[in-house]
Parts: sequence; C-alpha cells; structure tokens
Amino acid sequence: AMPRVASALDNCGLIAAFVAVVAAQALKPLTARVAGGAWRPALALASGGFPSSHSAFVTALAAGVGAQWGYDSGSFACACVVSAVVMYDAMGVRRQAGFHATAINTLVANAYGTRGEGATTTGTTREEMDEGGGRYRGDAESGAPQAGESLTDTLFDEGFDAFVGRLQERPLREHIGHTPVQVVAGAVTGIVIGIAVSFSVVGLE
Repeated sequence: AMPRVASALDNCGLIAAFVAVVAAQALKPLTARVAGGAWRPALALASGGFPSSHSAFVTALAAGVGAQWGYDSGSFACACVVSAVVMYDAMGVRRQAGFHATAINTLVANAYGTRGEGATTTGTTREEMDEGGGRYRGDAESGAPQAGESLTDTLFDEGFDAFVGRLQERPLREHIGHTPVQVVAGAVTGIVIGIAVSFSVVGLE
C-alpha cells in the first residue's frame, strides 16, 4: 500500500488555532448581547471584546502542538512562551493603548467638539467604524485624508488644526485590548478547542 502523505490537515496545532480564533470571534456578538448590549454582528470582525480571540488562538496552538508532539517537546515550550507573551500584551500594552485612545478622544471632544454628522447620516457609531488603527481613507476633492495617510502625516504636513479635525471626524479606536477576564476566557476557549481538535486529528491517524 502507498504510504499516507502528511499534509497541513494533520497538523493539530494549526487546525486548532484556526478553529479557536473563528469560534472566539463568533462568540463576541453573542457575549456582548448577553451582557446587555445591542446585537452587533460586526463585533465578529473586531478586536477587543469577550473572549480574547488572540488568547484563544495561541493557547489552541500550544494545546495542539503539545498533544501531537509531546508536552516535553521544544515545540510545545515555544508555543507556551509565545502564548504568554501574546496574552500579557493583550492585557498590558494593547489595553493601555486603548486607554490612551479614550483619553485623546475625550480631550479632543471636550476641547474642540465633535463632527458627528457623518456618523449620524450613515447610522454608524464610533465603535462600528472601520478598523483603521489610526489610518484614514478619503479623497482629495473633499479634503479628506488620502489612503494610507496617518495622523502623524496630517500633523506634520497640514498642522495641528487639521490634526484635530481628523480626530473630530474619526476618533481613534478605543477597544483594542482586553481585561484579564477576557484573556482568561479566551485561553480556556483555546485550550478546550485545542484538546478537542487534537483528539479528533490524532484519532484519525
């Protein structure tokens, strides 16, 4: 008989990570609704929220790698270290960046006001705006920023007033980090999915 050729579908860690990140993102609109918020399917494509999809992603990878290659392997050790860094970053740097964005948006709104006409006419709230990471889209005729033009470019090329205007039109994203509870929930989700996928894949071999 011909020997079976291994493929990416035999990689427990890879499959588990993919399944976990999709599941975690899909859970975000549901958990937000259960918590009393509005039904917002767009949360399934957003960062932040409950559970942390980044945590689910890396812990599922670690669980899958451990189950397939052994918990004493170097691959499992690397996956665990990466998982720890990602989860720490989600609760630390990314969460603080969200706090900074909130402070800047509040400062600009209180000191200079807001320009909410666009959001009102389109029915889009600040949280539902495109994932821009501080970058904006626009066209030259309307005076809006060009594709790829950052806030820093606006500040140095057009001046402070234009910089403030950009923030008035489109505030910075605030929900980019996670609370410890969100991170732990994501980690548990990832571990459970990683183990389940590992049993399925290894059992088929």
